Amino acid sequence: MTNRRIAAPVRVYRQVADDLQDRIVAGEFPEGGKLPTERSLATEYGVSRTCVREALLAMEISGLVSIRVGSGVFVLPSSEKVRTDERSPSEILEARLIVEPELCALAAERATPEELEAIGKCLTVMHDEQTKETETEQGDREFHRLIAEAARNSMLYDVVVGIWKEMEDPMWQALQKHIRNPSLRLGWIEDHHDILSALKSGDKRKARHAMKAHIKRVTSTLQRGKFL
Repeated sequence: MTNRRIAAPVRVYRQVADDLQDRIVAGEFPEGGKLPTERSLATEYGVSRTCVREALLAMEISGLVSIRVGSGVFVLPSSEKVRTDERSPSEILEARLIVEPELCALAAERATPEELEAIGKCLTVMHDEQTKETETEQGDREFHRLIAEAARNSMLYDVVVGIWKEMEDPMWQALQKHIRNPSLRLGWIEDHHDILSALKSGDKRKARHAMKAHIKRVTSTLQRGKFL
């Protein structure tokens, strides 16, 4: 097997996706056929399996492949492709891990009782969305936005809103479609209960830790998950 290692980039997943597309166009992977396994691609390109997953997600939303969890990734018939060049899920989660725990710590000190009550109401929405198995995540999004607002730092608030805006893009939504399941969702809701409890305690350390633990759990899900 020829090593196809690539140079250090800003977005490695995009280079992997582009190279795989070139190989599909060249006929190396025929229409209807399966791509190599995730592990094999990671070894071939010298990148992480998370990077491979992000490349495959980008290819799926571009109409190049179909990801069938448990079966593999299949090459779709030729058509006009749309190239995507979005923030990768791992970039988004890395940014969240840097910013949101500190905002949560500030909110633990600064949130008013009314703000804490509003944050708590988001949990009811999250439970309702989980019960109905909806694809929406309005409760989750508003929960984090209200915490950022309660921190009372307008610059950091804008950063968080910008990060969550990136999570509206097709690549993040495609990831959510593949990893969303009731048990994971319940685990994430439990994380939010822990975050709210820490906020109500007024303990900055506990609030920071609770938010960090939640984002790390989501990151771990991305790193452990697989499509092939």
